[in-house]
Amino acid sequence: MKRFILTMVAVLTLGAAANAMSYKSARDQAFFLTDKMAYELGLSDDQYNAVYEINIDYIMCVDTYDDLFGTFWTRRNNELRYVLSPAQYQYYMQLEYFYRPISWDNRKFVFSIYTRYPKDRFYRAAPPGYQVYKGSNRYFDHSAYNGRTFGAPDSKSQPKPSMGGSKSQPGSKSQPKPSMTKRQAVNQGKRQMSQPPRR
Repeated sequence: MKRFILTMVAVLTLGAAANAMSYKSARDQAFFLTDKMAYELGLSDDQYNAVYEINIDYIMCVDTYDDLFGTFWTRRNNELRYVLSPAQYQYYMQLEYFYRPISWDNRKFVFSIYTRYPKDRFYRAAPPGYQVYKGSNRYFDHSAYNGRTFGAPDSKSQPKPSMGGSKSQPGSKSQPKPSMTKRQAVNQGKRQMSQPPRR
């Protein structure tokens, strides 16, 4: 009987671990999602990096169906409230593929953003966090973003969000097409990190 119980515990533990996403996969999913959020919400560079960190923290904490809209999802939304402007946050909440980025279908996780954007196409270089951030903020019992100031939303290189909730398709005439593959975006991000800061 004892052997049976130990075997069942081992099977359940392995089953739970099988659902967990690897760091590399979580990093790539967070980068793709954040890149599209930066494009649609017009994030500044500071916001872009912070949103990446928040997204990877959330994605790395999703192990089971119950995690999708539980404590970690609530924390993600609270953290984004500190980083986004009020107008950006309102727009974010209107877009289901950003607000609820992961769903459950046929016993697996599905990232909703891929129904809207083609895979492996990016608008911006990888944020600095893509190279160095390992997801440590999720272990704190306080926010790493509360009280920080973030640069003004980017109005030059990014389109202004349609606060009316317009959902025109990417690649339409009103939106520029993405110009980078993932490799190009990551390499450009590395180059930007190696450059000395501007004075």
